[in-house]
Amino acid sequence: MKTQFSITKITDLEDNPFDRQQRISGWDQQKLKDAHVLVVGAGAIGNETLKNLALLGVGNIYIADFDTISTSNLSRTVLFRKADKGKLKAEVAAMRTKELALAEDVNIHYFHGDIVWELGTGVFRSMNLVLGCLDNVETRLAVNKQCWLANTPWIDAGIYELAGHVAVYIPPEPPCYQCGVTKEQLRAARIRYSCDDFKRTVLEEGKMPTVQVTSSIVSAIQVQEAVKLLCDQKVESGKRIYFQGRVNDFDILTLNKNENCYGHATYPEIISLPLSHSVSLREFLEFISQDNWSGADATLDFRSDRTFVQSVSCKSCGVEIPLNKPSFRIFDTETICRNCIQNGVDKNDVSRNEQVSSKQSISEFSLSHTPNDLLNMSLWQLGVPHRHVVAVYDRDHNYKYYELSLDNPFTEV
Repeated sequence: MKTQFSITKITDLEDNPFDRQQRISGWDQQKLKDAHVLVVGAGAIGNETLKNLALLGVGNIYIADFDTISTSNLSRTVLFRKADKGKLKAEVAAMRTKELALAEDVNIHYFHGDIVWELGTGVFRSMNLVLGCLDNVETRLAVNKQCWLANTPWIDAGIYELAGHVAVYIPPEPPCYQCGVTKEQLRAARIRYSCDDFKRTVLEEGKMPTVQVTSSIVSAIQVQEAVKLLCDQKVESGKRIYFQGRVNDFDILTLNKNENCYGHATYPEIISLPLSHSVSLREFLEFISQDNWSGADATLDFRSDRTFVQSVSCKSCGVEIPLNKPSFRIFDTETICRNCIQNGVDKNDVSRNEQVSSKQSISEFSLSHTPNDLLNMSLWQLGVPHRHVVAVYDRDHNYKYYELSLDNPFTEV
């Protein structure tokens, strides 16, 4: 008796955009599709990294950048066009990444804003991986801090002229990025702030000499490490891959651990809170003062996180100037009163004046000790970023850490 076979389905391997990469040992396409990856910085490296993630089939991509597109960006950015001048980098990068994406049901999201101050720890907690495509030390330090608090791995990439580097950091095991930061880099991280911790109005920014070829090479290394990490393959943490294009030389450097580095701070436990940063301080304190949260006399603690400034003394005449803003939203020119400006005092001189202002700040907020005008302000107005993890202590000074879980800072394209 002859056995008959019937063919029910023929699969054309050429119809699968990921066929060739799935043939690689250890590759897991499903894990890439399920991954949530945050790309911080949508410039030269960021463009290349987003292109690579889209073509590889990463299913959930988040893009964060505060800048707009200029003509000088175009020679190093595959996602931007001449007509995009003046548009938001994050938004345009998200739209073009969506066009390139090959995964089915891909989700692309973007955030336009200050990454240092406006993205909370909860955003980093929700990611499987963060890719730093940055050109400044301040934002690298901020991303490093957030990733350590969130226990989320991140991969830093940087370029200079024909050279570039990539480093993988996997919390909670040091080293972290901050372990190896020099005094000069720490000074560079402070460049946009005055001695008062206010933003400088007059700021001379240095431009990084580089070329698109370097960003392409460095991004390729960064994304290759990302794929290995997402597919649970062995990745060398605490190593810096250094490429020097002038002599075509690769080095792998072991980064030093600093056991006393305060960049290694972590939360003992994070509790999801069904609130957003748009609620008033009063509403927030009333909610967490319930017995099943932190109880009566619950206090929101800003110490070691951010500073809220109630007032500052005029640098010219000493009169008190009411501000009621977080320090990162205050410009140095706001430390001189209107009367002095009307009398001819040059505001621009303030940017060059390193005199420290006398200021009144508040770092702890409770229902019983906080003025009504502040209780009526939203957490956002106080300086709490999207989906942040806030510190609260009870009457016995026992701390709990709450994530504002209803926040979503990203826009989907």
